Amino acid sequence: MRSLLLALAAVGVALAALGADALPAMDEAAANRGSAVFARYCALCHGATGDGNGTAARTYKPAPANLVASPYPDEYKEMIIRKGGGAIGRSPFMPPWNDELSDQQIRDLLAYLRRIKAKPA
Repeated sequence: MRSLLLALAAVGVALAALGADALPAMDEAAANRGSAVFARYCALCHGATGDGNGTAARTYKPAPANLVASPYPDEYKEMIIRKGGGAIGRSPFMPPWNDELSDQQIRDLLAYLRRIKAKPA
């Protein structure tokens, strides 16, 4: 029992050393899958890096959101992804993806968005 507690403590210390923004291994796998979802469904407008400067961005007013600097929590982002921007008072150009993306794809996409989010200065 003591060796198990020591091992758990060592894991805790190692995770703390990685920093609060590091993703656990399972979330990292989700973020990797989410990057493929992002590339297929989001990058055209939001840009390859999520900065809102995708190839199609210049055709939209308002411009697509800069997801790297987005202050919104996952729950709000999920609502926008599922319902589309127009349904919640945001850009009507943001389509609803609820019928296109599975729940898992949306969770993976949110993990990817957490990964690319800019760290506060």
